[in-house]
Amino acid sequence: MAALDPYAPCPCGSGQKFKWCCHKVEAYADRAQKLFENGQVEAAIGALDDGLKKEPANPWLLTRKALIQLRSDQPDACKATLREVLSTNPGHLGAQLLLTRAVLETEGPVEGAAQLQLALAACPAERRGALGLLFRVAGLMLGDLHQYQAARKHLELAAALGGEVDQAIESALLNLESNPSVSPWLKNPYELSEPGPAVASSARGRFQEALNWAEQGLWSTAAALFESLSAAGTGGPESDRNAGLCRLWIADDAGAVLALRRWIATAGETDEAVDLEALCQQVAPPSSADLVERVQLTWPLRDRERLLSNLRAIGDVLEEGTTQLDPAEEDSPEVQAFALLDRPALGTVDYATLKATDIPQIVGRILVGPTQAILEANDDGELDNLTGRFTAVAGTAVPPSHPKTKVVAKLERAVLTLTWEWLPPEGIDRPTLARLTDERRRTTINDVWPEVPNPAFKGRSPLKAASAGDSVVALRAALCLFEDGPDSIDLTPLRQKLGLKAEPEISADGLDLSRLNYGRYHRVDPSRFDDTTLVDFYRKSRRLALTVAMHNAAQALVSRPAVVQSGKLAATSLYGDLASMAAEKGDLATALEWIKKGRGLEPQATKSRNAPVWDMLEVRLRARSETPETWVPDLAIVLERYQQSPEANQVILLNLIEMGIVRMLPSEDPAQGYMVDPRGLQMLLQRFGPKVTTASGQLGVSATKQEIWTPGSNQGGGGGLWTPGSGSPAAGGEKPKLIIPGR
Repeated sequence: MAALDPYAPCPCGSGQKFKWCCHKVEAYADRAQKLFENGQVEAAIGALDDGLKKEPANPWLLTRKALIQLRSDQPDACKATLREVLSTNPGHLGAQLLLTRAVLETEGPVEGAAQLQLALAACPAERRGALGLLFRVAGLMLGDLHQYQAARKHLELAAALGGEVDQAIESALLNLESNPSVSPWLKNPYELSEPGPAVASSARGRFQEALNWAEQGLWSTAAALFESLSAAGTGGPESDRNAGLCRLWIADDAGAVLALRRWIATAGETDEAVDLEALCQQVAPPSSADLVERVQLTWPLRDRERLLSNLRAIGDVLEEGTTQLDPAEEDSPEVQAFALLDRPALGTVDYATLKATDIPQIVGRILVGPTQAILEANDDGELDNLTGRFTAVAGTAVPPSHPKTKVVAKLERAVLTLTWEWLPPEGIDRPTLARLTDERRRTTINDVWPEVPNPAFKGRSPLKAASAGDSVVALRAALCLFEDGPDSIDLTPLRQKLGLKAEPEISADGLDLSRLNYGRYHRVDPSRFDDTTLVDFYRKSRRLALTVAMHNAAQALVSRPAVVQSGKLAATSLYGDLASMAAEKGDLATALEWIKKGRGLEPQATKSRNAPVWDMLEVRLRARSETPETWVPDLAIVLERYQQSPEANQVILLNLIEMGIVRMLPSEDPAQGYMVDPRGLQMLLQRFGPKVTTASGQLGVSATKQEIWTPGSNQGGGGGLWTPGSGSPAAGGEKPKLIIPGR
């Protein structure tokens, strides 16, 4: 190691000059580094320990030792070494950074977030920028763990510490916001409350101090102070609300729910109380009493073939094929899987009269391995009955012994109540399945859910909680969660059963959207907005994947065609969304009608550029519900129409990749990046595409599809099979080659 400049920053990460920090132990650090580079890990650590005998608790030697331990897969030793540094020098930035990294890597993002709070508190304000990268890593990891509130705040703080929003942070925040599976109450950007009149004058200074800490990202410190004010009775109800949000931002769900529900208890039956209770119901950790065990009961096999024969002969058992006992383990043994049904599988049925209650439910699985048979099911009160069914079917194929029991998962009872696994008839059409699914959801929510004990209502069933009259806010919040999303059902009967009124509609007059909880956007009537506000509301709802609000705004915009014609909003966005939503509900005819209307309103300036967008949207929507024989010929027409347009080729290519028809493969030459594999497209066109051409050289099917040609489109002729991006069809029937985007 080259001699260090005495006035350079010390490599221990303390921030001091090397001359005034660790220069006395340079020889030990140098020797340890050489030993480590030669693969002599223990000798390197020994060299550092020799130096520590001379200079106890030297931060450079300790952090170097911790780094070697981390790289040598000794995480516990690494963390212990770093905590030794911090015990005497808590502001040591290098040790804080390395310890936080080690905790994130070995203990996960929740523990890492707690360690980040310690690091941030110990670090001087002018040096906190060094923590920005770790906040970004923690934010990304928290998002993967579904800790959405904590993820968003960590990513935002990472951007603030770094002085800018980099691409990774921007992309992560956008993905979180636009994820339709994330509840709007989890996406909503909650803000801390300012001190209200109930905050004692003597406590206002400390309340403001806690707000300042939270603004700096010191959420753990702020939460502790808010909780102290609450316990003293001087912080007003706002201290509980703020403490709960700060706890939420460090992924302390239990602490967050405890504090937020203290505030909810004082807030009355307000909309904000309902919204925060909806948040609590989604993040509250379940207690052991709220969990149902998923168990495997295992018997040794006496006669495998007899068991398989017996199972295949029973009408309420369905063979599912071969799988691995534990797919997560590479060497897991193969088993033959059977679904255990609550009634025999359906044969030929009349879809028009089919009811959801007619469809068999899968209540467990039987796994037959080489030497053992396993019954896997939920221990929810029916396990003994399922065990009896299995042993009766198995007969002498298994011994009459007590099976071994293994718990493989623990599931929330409230979630299990609202989920099911069933076996619809083979070949059932999409509209019928949608009708039956809606029927099943309606029955489950209206008839089953009200009878099941739920931790949100102090362990009582919704009906008992409603009868007691002390859980109006919790019941309202639960029903609001049921109404979230495009597949919500009419809850009027359930509200009446529970003695609840409908949630209030929200007037658009004077509405400040920035203060409206995302979970209430669908209750706004956007038709009363002016054009600018309506477009903003539509775009925001679209970005946040608030499907119902977006649909309501889109319907309002349809009645104002001048908005699209003036260029304030793209027709492809508005009418494309309406078409996609209609297709999602199985209404292809309405979807195609929306596309037709959107084409007609397309401004002249963008008509030619967006023509391939409309064409591919129509192909994609038809591909969802029609057989390839119907839509592939029209895809061939689209390919032919735009073969001379590089810009259109890119649009088509991206759509085909998203549809899974064309794949991206790594190039043999790494410098070339990825290549396009069109073989899936070729197969579809060869099997289902048009078989003849006209005298002009165009595809024969084109003669019957003139209505979808666009003005000014280049309809170059020629034979051969063209794929997007490959230019004109190859002369002499040469097969198209793999292509590289952008070349």
